[in-house]
Amino acid sequence: MTKRIDRSLLAQQVAPLLMLLAELEPALETDTVITALREAAALPDGQRRIAQEVSDRPELLTGQGASAARPGVLRFIHALVRAGAATVVEPSCARCGRQRKLGRSFNGLRLCANCTRRAVAMPCGRCGKVRPPARRNDNGQAICQPCWWRDPRSWKTCAGCGDQRRVAVITEAGPICTRCRPRPEVLCGVCGRTGKGGISRATGQPMCDRCRERWAQCSRCGASASLKGGTLDEPLCARCVNPDPAFWQRCGTCGITWQLTPAECARCSLDRKLREIFTAADGASSSQLDQLREVLVQVDRPDHAMDWLNKTDVRTTLHAVASSRHTITHEALDAMPPSGTLAHLRSMLVAADALPSRDELLAALERWIDQAVAERKLSEHQRVLHGYAVWHHLRRLRGRLDGQPASHQQVKNIRRHVADAVAFLDWLDTRGLTLASCTQTELDQWLAGSPRQASRSANFVRWAITHRHASRLTAPATRWTGPSGPLDQDRRWADARRLLHDNTCPVADRVAGLLILLYAQKLSAISTLTTQQVRNEEGRTLLVLGSRPIVLPAPLDSLVNELANTRRTPGSGLIDVPSTWLFPGRWPGRPLTEEALARRLRALGLSPRQSRNTALFTLATEVPAAILAKTLGIHIKAATQWQKISNGDWTAYAADISKRTTTPDTKHSNSSNS
Repeated sequence: MTKRIDRSLLAQQVAPLLMLLAELEPALETDTVITALREAAALPDGQRRIAQEVSDRPELLTGQGASAARPGVLRFIHALVRAGAATVVEPSCARCGRQRKLGRSFNGLRLCANCTRRAVAMPCGRCGKVRPPARRNDNGQAICQPCWWRDPRSWKTCAGCGDQRRVAVITEAGPICTRCRPRPEVLCGVCGRTGKGGISRATGQPMCDRCRERWAQCSRCGASASLKGGTLDEPLCARCVNPDPAFWQRCGTCGITWQLTPAECARCSLDRKLREIFTAADGASSSQLDQLREVLVQVDRPDHAMDWLNKTDVRTTLHAVASSRHTITHEALDAMPPSGTLAHLRSMLVAADALPSRDELLAALERWIDQAVAERKLSEHQRVLHGYAVWHHLRRLRGRLDGQPASHQQVKNIRRHVADAVAFLDWLDTRGLTLASCTQTELDQWLAGSPRQASRSANFVRWAITHRHASRLTAPATRWTGPSGPLDQDRRWADARRLLHDNTCPVADRVAGLLILLYAQKLSAISTLTTQQVRNEEGRTLLVLGSRPIVLPAPLDSLVNELANTRRTPGSGLIDVPSTWLFPGRWPGRPLTEEALARRLRALGLSPRQSRNTALFTLATEVPAAILAKTLGIHIKAATQWQKISNGDWTAYAADISKRTTTPDTKHSNSSNS
């Protein structure tokens, strides 16, 4: 009874407002307007003031609410719209024009939270950044919130750990820091595990802190976004959890991301942080770094990019590149201290088309050779070593590559040959000799004293004799006589059957292992396979390894097709750029390295080198050398050598293997010759 009297009294006091809304919104009942007015203000005096202001200024209801003197008017308008008003319009921010919740008034107009922060922002007296002030220092200068949080004066003794830390919550026991703040244990409705968390406002279900930070590919729309519901097997993004736009708030910067708060979204936060890092002290930024920033902001997992930027060595490297004040080139990056972070940054610049691509293995080899030549004391040794490394090895390698990237094994072989030549020249230098004055006695002494380097040193001496850098010397040549390890056919077929039918192994590892076991492919050849080498014609799957394509049998054909269609999962790398590599690596635009592929195959119990030798030995007994070379992509001379070995007496060959004394140098020599 009392409530009815109160409603009648309030209706009499706000009669002008009711008459105005009766004309503007005839579908709204009087009780609905009274209820909206009570939601806007709890006390009768506040309700009368809101009604008076709206009656005097009817334009506030039709889009001019940003100029309202009282914030209760905005709450009243919001309540009317939520009750079903069609003509009443919620006001937009007077600065950005976006329809958001409005707050403080500036020059008679109310702004949204983001524009309010910009309006009150000023240079921080400590860090110098333009941010909203949180406190004032002793000199009256504004201090931003991050600087105040780092100020020990804002800390208190935590009742939990006893440390002086920033306060997160005040409890009955006293202040609690962010590390010790109480968090309830919940049974997460997403992952099913028990952990610290809370109730999700999006689903009303418990969610642990770990799942709150998860990013996943939505099982319905396929978008990569922050996980808001569903399960780990069927994750859901915000749009798919609740498609009602009115339920969600938008990012305060881009206004696009659907989230529970108007805070800056991960993508906008990443863009802001990249701009800060890529901007030099004078405010200028490189156009090449801007290209990289645009690519990084569009990654599927901005949280991964933020984690990458939070690493100290990454920030140091990026600041050094940004402050170089030069156009970013490969030569400028080569002049910086080498590191894995710098190499990764170079690959991303190439992937973003900010740098031209180049063969990094070959470029590193050239730099290493230049350094090795420059470190020699005698000019004669410098001249000889330069001719051997550049005009002999590098020239031959470029001819073999024909524009293709060099493999790790090719670069490794050249490094070993040049390093052994350097060791021989240094040995001569310590004895006061040169290559021209070296006699057969000194050469034999060197070869006998360094058996691990004898083969490659002898190769250098023979080259020096041919090019008249030395005379009256004889260096023996070591010929390859076959694989050094045992050839186990039973294990080869057992491994092949396991890879063909074991669905628990990754598809990429199964395909790589089968290419070794069935087609005797090298790791360097497998890692550089492209999707263009996989063909589908007349219901058959063909793989081009040499000049003639090979028809793949079942079920290998389905595995290769599956690999070609799903080579890379979203979010597996920092930048995911279009690539034709069948085995893409972690760095953008590059294939999987031979070392990484070898580690993965050894984890499956395979020995890549020995498995290839066994397969090649068997194939050489069944296929002519010419066809073997054309189908497998190996050199005709290598195919002929293998066929000669396989056509010999197997018993004699096995007995010969058992009598050999295998040394690390022999293994390297065999691998380079095979």
